Amino acid sequence: MIKKIITLTFLTLSIALPQNLVDGVAAIVGDKAILLSEVNQVAQLYASQMGKGQEILNDPQIMMSLQTKSLQELINQEVMLEYARQETLEVEERAVRLELENTLDNLKAQYGSLENAADLFGVHKNKIRSYYEDQINNNKIIELVQNQLFSNVKVSRREVETFFMTYKDSFPVQNPKVDISILSLSVQVSQAGKERELKRITEWKRAIEAGELRFEDVAKEYSIDPGSAENGGNLGLVGKGVFVKPFEDAAFALKPGELSEIVETMFGLHLLRLEGREGDKVNVSHILIPVTPDDEDKVLTAKKMMGIADDINAGKISFSQAVESYSLDEEMKMKKGRLGYVDITLLPPDLKNAVDKLKIGKTSSPVYSSDQFHILLLSGRKSGGKMNLIDYWSDLEMMAVSKKKQEKFENWINAQRNRMFIQIKA
Repeated sequence: MIKKIITLTFLTLSIALPQNLVDGVAAIVGDKAILLSEVNQVAQLYASQMGKGQEILNDPQIMMSLQTKSLQELINQEVMLEYARQETLEVEERAVRLELENTLDNLKAQYGSLENAADLFGVHKNKIRSYYEDQINNNKIIELVQNQLFSNVKVSRREVETFFMTYKDSFPVQNPKVDISILSLSVQVSQAGKERELKRITEWKRAIEAGELRFEDVAKEYSIDPGSAENGGNLGLVGKGVFVKPFEDAAFALKPGELSEIVETMFGLHLLRLEGREGDKVNVSHILIPVTPDDEDKVLTAKKMMGIADDINAGKISFSQAVESYSLDEEMKMKKGRLGYVDITLLPPDLKNAVDKLKIGKTSSPVYSSDQFHILLLSGRKSGGKMNLIDYWSDLEMMAVSKKKQEKFENWINAQRNRMFIQIKA
């Protein structure tokens, strides 16, 4: 596999480090300076990944080695970004925005709000947003470069055999694996359940408009958005392209002080209030309540999945057709439910038990696990043990391709580095 450039994996660490670490320049690549603090941050990430973070941090010799490795990684990253600039490679702005919002949502879930994260990191919350946006954009550009240059790398049968003979003594013992396809459905809320929650939030709207309740009090007590509830539902000043479309359309259609109609998104039901506008941005507050399934909904979803399983077993529909018809996961639809060979020890216990009882070519009854119902199709088994060319051909082929990509990447990056101005100061 092409060596991963260290980026998003250390973002939280890098923001949280004291500012006095920014004390010098480690290297210059083109017109971009790599700071000593950046090198130290990546080195500390490597130390933590090795499982002995503090012990390694206290060993000057090991830390020096990790810092050298980290500096080379950061130089490679800048070389790839410079190549992308020269080739005018760009990523879709929408893809960056979506990943940014997911990342910020994870921060909110971890720390309660962006404000809490900002206080912990010692920066303004807007700096967190801009920092993550830059890093996500860089990550996607690097992925684009790697895909453009190395996605078509292939290996011949002889190359796989040579790879196996060269490294066979170093391959780890394999756990048993199963080749499975899966169709998963979350418990779906009935119309009665939606109407129940709609009635609740509609009553709040009436009471707020009548002056019987304060919007902020309802948000603090009932809204499930951890990033805004404690602020009375306020999301701050935000431009277009940040919110999901139904929410955005409602927010930008409001007048200051006006309440929206009830808006349904993938997150639940929202009641919005526009606090004000500044240019092309809106300051909006919202109350969010989930539309959560109950036991009756669970029974209905189980019956639906049982009917699908019966149709598959009766030959009325193929497993892949069932995935395309019923799955809500676009990625799994594209794969037609196929997961390929997976380590059976990594499956959730409920799914593992179901797979253990299946015969090859057979489909399971619906299995409830992790808040979803699943139907499994077993296409093959591998007993585990030492790797061989027959049972593990596809694994060996992927490993051989990965090694070939790595070699091509190293040759390419060295050639690029020789063409660029690089000065190492540290």
